[in-house]
Amino acid sequence: MEFLTSPLVAERHSAPVSARPQGFQSIVDDLARLAVDMAGVEAFRFYPDAALKQAYSRPYVWTWGELHRRAAGVAKELAASGAVRRGDRVLLTYPTGLDFIAALMGCLWLGLVPVPVSPPRPREKFSRWGHVAQDAGVSAILAAETHRDALTGLADELGLGQCLTPAAADPCCDCPDGADLPPPVLPGPEDLAFLQYTSGSTSAPKGVMITHGMLSANLKQIREAFDLRISDRIAGWLPHYHDMGLIGGILTPIHLGMSNTMISPGAFLRDPMRYLELAAEVNATIIGGPNFSFDHCVRYASPEALARIDLSRLRLAFTGAETIRARSLREFHRVFAPCGFKWNHWVGCYGMAEATLCVSVAKPGEGTQILGVDPALMAQGILAEGEGAELAESGAPVDGIEIAIVDAETGQRLASDRIGEIWMRGPAIAQGYWRQPEASAEIFGQVLDDTGGWMRSGDLGVLRDGRLFVTGRLKELIIIRGQNHYPQALEATVAAAHPDIMPGKVAAFPLAGGDDGFGIACELTRQASRAPDAEAIFAAISDALSRDHGLAPDSIALLRPVVLPVTPSGKIQRFACREGLPVLAQYTSGSQSDVVTAPATPPGELARSLLAAPPPLRRAKLLEHLRASLVKVSKNSSQISDDKGFFDMGLDSIGGVSLIAEMEHALGLTLDPTLIYEHTTPAALADYLLDRITDRSIA
Repeated sequence: MEFLTSPLVAERHSAPVSARPQGFQSIVDDLARLAVDMAGVEAFRFYPDAALKQAYSRPYVWTWGELHRRAAGVAKELAASGAVRRGDRVLLTYPTGLDFIAALMGCLWLGLVPVPVSPPRPREKFSRWGHVAQDAGVSAILAAETHRDALTGLADELGLGQCLTPAAADPCCDCPDGADLPPPVLPGPEDLAFLQYTSGSTSAPKGVMITHGMLSANLKQIREAFDLRISDRIAGWLPHYHDMGLIGGILTPIHLGMSNTMISPGAFLRDPMRYLELAAEVNATIIGGPNFSFDHCVRYASPEALARIDLSRLRLAFTGAETIRARSLREFHRVFAPCGFKWNHWVGCYGMAEATLCVSVAKPGEGTQILGVDPALMAQGILAEGEGAELAESGAPVDGIEIAIVDAETGQRLASDRIGEIWMRGPAIAQGYWRQPEASAEIFGQVLDDTGGWMRSGDLGVLRDGRLFVTGRLKELIIIRGQNHYPQALEATVAAAHPDIMPGKVAAFPLAGGDDGFGIACELTRQASRAPDAEAIFAAISDALSRDHGLAPDSIALLRPVVLPVTPSGKIQRFACREGLPVLAQYTSGSQSDVVTAPATPPGELARSLLAAPPPLRRAKLLEHLRASLVKVSKNSSQISDDKGFFDMGLDSIGGVSLIAEMEHALGLTLDPTLIYEHTTPAALADYLLDRITDRSIA
């Protein structure tokens, strides 16, 4: 294994915040070491979204030496501002890019506690962004210059600290020359490194307290478990405010000295083939992401795109962050095998923010193991080989981590063939949740077999021959007549039931109020959503669930694309599906009308009507339709105004996506769901849409 071990010059650094054992190396030490040993070597390369659309685009590229100087420059600017002092929490709210990395390392350099979070969307003060900012009690906000004015207003409203935009972090600004830069504060292992907020897939986000010792331990575990090398290059797209993107995509390269080529999550979602092309262009050896991302690549694969992709240089394709589906792995392998993708590239893994990141990893080079199991016995909490269901492994515990399978009610260890809650302990397990002692006591510091230090994961799984197989989330378990049913298994059945259902875009969820039943929500393909054969899809879903699981759903909702609620990392929020999503069609068991279908008009009918109208009347007709659609998705007619912002009128992100989906159908256009963030009032959106309709008719 390749790993740099050059010593640091101790006299260049200030004293640690807490006791610092001899030989302890933090992520700050790692960057300082790379700045000496690999100063001119490429560290991070970032392609802005606009650059990806150009054949000869120029990315931003930083070497280890430049990143080191920029981090020190950020620290110098923060110290000079007087807004922060050692130990303060600082909100980092950058879009994807190199400036976030410089700001992150600049905060660590100064002994601050960074709190990464996604930039807020318009009027999102009480959203995840506002919750995290207030919960963390931040003393300052670091952001890109382009967001400064908007964030300053939000910070004032919420009573937060000063909004700062360090020039040293901006790739468009000159890099500091290294003179008069402050030496870093070298932390001890017990010092808090950062707050890592959970994705909030089953509850409100909580700030996980990660110390420098935990981070250092997990980075070493990741390095060894994945057999990482300095010569490796990651092609990354994961959000930096999620544990997999932050630790796996940014801090692991800094720890080891390997490079990362990055694009934004939005760029990946818009064009996953361009991501794979880029991975091939830069000779990436590592790609990865949650299960849904590989389904997404398959969905966008075309003969033309496949001909441009060469994945023969890959070593690893890691997948985790959500349940790994055997069908997804097989389908990606089938589609991309002609591009050089091999089954042994697959590396299944399991982790969570509460464990810093990584808990278990399949052995690189072997390919993730798929196990056929008996679904009837699984419903009874027993794992037995058989037919009817499949589980994909998440690997063996990383070095230093112990895993136990425990009865969630009794707290007793279960036999090796029993499915139970996954418990773990080890040096990378977090201290607890920030300012939430009761929630921390429920999860951390558990006792098992008279030994302490165990953490409850809330996930269900089983250990077989030392390998972990994750079956689902404890809170999301669907219990019907005393039998356990895993939403992932039901979702896989539904996804395969009809070709119009979008793979990876299905949610199975228990009914509210503890009733003995469950519902299904699934997105249809873009083409099918324009004129869905609802009766045929309902019948196919019901037949498949009855055949494979002996179950009948209480409700089925068919949705347009991009309507299912998801976390920042792409996990489906199953419980949020119970709160009433805008549907194309809905089946409800036992209702007077078994099928409730949204009013159907032919795709593009509104566009044809507008073009047939006299030009002076077109805008008014379009605004009238927009207002009616806005009432429909927001359930609020009292505040609607043509010149008022969508979010000022109470529209949330799900409602915004639904509004664009409504207009897409009515106009027969393909529209980006983010349009309402660019054209923020009905009047502005109407002008844009009218231009699109007119341009198309002229063409």
